Amino acid sequence: MAGKGPRPPWERTKTGGRPSAAHGRGPGGPGGPGGPRQSSKPARTGLDSELHVIGRHAVMATLEYQRTRAIELFHGPSPDLLPIVQKALAIGIPVHPTDLDGIDALAGGREQGSAQGVVLSCSPFPYLDVDDLIDPPPVTLALDGIEDPRNLGAACRAAFALGAGLVVVPSDRAAAATASAIKASAGAMCRIPIARTTNFRRALERLKEQEVWIVGAEADGDRAPWDIDTSGKVCIVIGGEDRGLRRLTREACDFVCAVPMAAKDMSLNAADAATLLLYEVRRQRAKPLRR
Repeated sequence: MAGKGPRPPWERTKTGGRPSAAHGRGPGGPGGPGGPRQSSKPARTGLDSELHVIGRHAVMATLEYQRTRAIELFHGPSPDLLPIVQKALAIGIPVHPTDLDGIDALAGGREQGSAQGVVLSCSPFPYLDVDDLIDPPPVTLALDGIEDPRNLGAACRAAFALGAGLVVVPSDRAAAATASAIKASAGAMCRIPIARTTNFRRALERLKEQEVWIVGAEADGDRAPWDIDTSGKVCIVIGGEDRGLRRLTREACDFVCAVPMAAKDMSLNAADAATLLLYEVRRQRAKPLRR
C-alpha cells in the first residue's frame, strides 16, 4: 500500500508473515484458540529494577519457582531462548518477540547483552516476615547491609548451593531483590526464602529466642570459623561491604569469627566471606567419607 513503510523489527518473522504454529500463534500451537498467545508489540522502556528479571537462568528460575510473579516475557531471536518461551507459554504468560535494542531498553539501558536476550516483567518480590517464622531452618544467612546487588545475588547463590534454608536482609540501606541481584544469583533468589526486616537486630534476637546461635564475621573476630561448633541451628551474619557489622548487630552475635588471611592487607568481599563460612558449616555437618 502507498505510504506504508517497512514493518518494525519486533513484527518481522523469517517468512515475513504471521508467526507459525510453532511460535505459538497457529491453531495447532500453544497460542491457538483457548491457549496463551505470543504477540508482537513494541518494547517499552525503563521497567522498574524490582519489577523485572533478566538473564536466562534467572528468568527460567522465576517461571519455575515464582510463576505467580510473572507478567509478560520479552525475548530476542536466539533459538537458545526457546525453552524459556515454551515455559512461559505453557503457564499462560504473554510472550512478545522483541529486537535486541528493545530488550536492552527494557533492561534499563545496561551494558549491551547483559539481559542475555530476555526480560520478564514481574510483580513485587515475595519477601517473608521474620516474625512469621515458627521454626527457623538449621542454617540461616543474614546480610547486614550489603549494598551491591551483585554481592547480594552471589551470597544468596552460595546460601542455596550450600544448604541454607533462609536469607535475612534489612529493608533500609541495603540491596534488594532487583534484576541485577537475581541474575547474579543465577536464579537462586527464586529458590530460597528471603526475609526482609525493618529491625535487623530484632530479627536476630527473634532467631536466638528460637535456639539459633548467631555467628558474625568480622576482621577483628576472636576466633577462626572452624573453632566454633556450628552443628546446631546457626545463623551466619555478614556485614556490609565498607562498614562490616553494625554495632547493634555485633552485640547480638553469640560469636564473632575472623577468616585468617595469608595477605594481611587484603580481605574477602561479603559474598566470598559468606561462601567460606557457609561451607565451613556444611563441612561440620557432613558425614565422614568412607575410606
